[in-house]
Amino acid sequence: MPHPNDSHVFFTHWKKNYPVADYGKGIYIYDTDGKRYMDAIGGMFVVTIGHGVPEIADAVAAQTGKLCFANRNMFSNEPQEQLADKIVSMAPEGMDRVFFVPSGSTANEIALQVARNYHIERGDTNRYKVIGQWHNYYGATVGALSMSGNLATRRRMHMDPYFLDFPHVQAPSCYHCPYQQTYPGCKLACAHDLSRIIEQHGPSSISAFIATPIIGGTGGAIVPPPGYHETIREICDTYGILYICDEIITGLGRLGKNFGIEHWDAMPDIITLGKTLGSGYSSLGAVMASKHIWDTFVNGSQSNIVLLSTYSGHPISCAAALAVQNYLTEHHLVERSATMGRYLKKALQQLAEREPLIGDVRGEGLFLGVELVENRDTHEPYPLKKQVSTQVVQRAFEKGVVLSNRFGTGTQADGDHISICPPLIITEAECDELVTVLGDSIKEVREAL
Repeated sequence: MPHPNDSHVFFTHWKKNYPVADYGKGIYIYDTDGKRYMDAIGGMFVVTIGHGVPEIADAVAAQTGKLCFANRNMFSNEPQEQLADKIVSMAPEGMDRVFFVPSGSTANEIALQVARNYHIERGDTNRYKVIGQWHNYYGATVGALSMSGNLATRRRMHMDPYFLDFPHVQAPSCYHCPYQQTYPGCKLACAHDLSRIIEQHGPSSISAFIATPIIGGTGGAIVPPPGYHETIREICDTYGILYICDEIITGLGRLGKNFGIEHWDAMPDIITLGKTLGSGYSSLGAVMASKHIWDTFVNGSQSNIVLLSTYSGHPISCAAALAVQNYLTEHHLVERSATMGRYLKKALQQLAEREPLIGDVRGEGLFLGVELVENRDTHEPYPLKKQVSTQVVQRAFEKGVVLSNRFGTGTQADGDHISICPPLIITEAECDELVTVLGDSIKEVREAL
């Protein structure tokens, strides 16, 4: 178990020891000392089909022996073409073209550029701002961080001097409603906040709005109220701005449907993909554009659009992702995600009934969140300095279950939540094991507090 002081790796935490992951099988990871860990966060919201799947290894090996790389400005390649066909066939109707990139952060960065070029081609050259959501996170590049709005992340606090002048709307969080209202009496004030921000900044300056179907790891699977995305779609149409749907975590089966946005009747203009596309077998992201965006470019004044990404359409990465998506389809894992998600969520809700630290259990499919609070009646969060969720996650890790936690779920920087995002192959017995360890870990922290 190396300490960062004894390694040449640039670790982001330099005061803790890191077990060395040796191999994975199913939903488990084994370290070099032989200890087993349940990967209840799918690596980092990434792994959907599980570890150690031979079919993916075979596909990667075959493509590696055939073609490792080709200049995207000169060639296409078979894995890229087949993967594009595959995910378009899975996507909501109207999605037509795919641009592959190395990661989810890059996907959102490129989506920003596609939106900007789209408006320029239409003569709206002043449109450049992208509106994001508070509590959400869209990636680590400067443009993606500028769209992000997680109040408690040091990424945002420390990188502020580099940010673009991008506005944000309130998060659609009914548990911590920023308007202190309840649904449906609120009349979707969180969605209509978009109109206010557009008017405040000037409609002619707004290029796009970016949102996730449910708010990801930085929000602990915050599920917006019914009608939220439909209202957002109407507002975008009213003001002529594009709707970018970030499906980097929620896409390709994670929420029990091919794409998370299919839980709502709202068609985006652009969809971004990342983590679940390659299930950890390749680092790959994608920007999907609707037909009307593609037609605007094809019928416009230019013969090309400049999108810089050396590894776009990387043959080996695309071959791995294609094998992943075929495996997902052949083993009916999207449907399994819905079924096992209901089972796991019910088990977590039963845990919440007897555990006073749990204030909320939320999410869809196999992307669930557990919020820890100091007062269940008032939803009062623990102060950030107490690091309650960090303590719970550390105790669970010591017991062999890997989880993820974040802060800032409340209306300010306080608020603890734990995200649960296991591979879609998880069984009922494994769900029970996960909930037992989580419950024991929360109890130990509560007694220590």
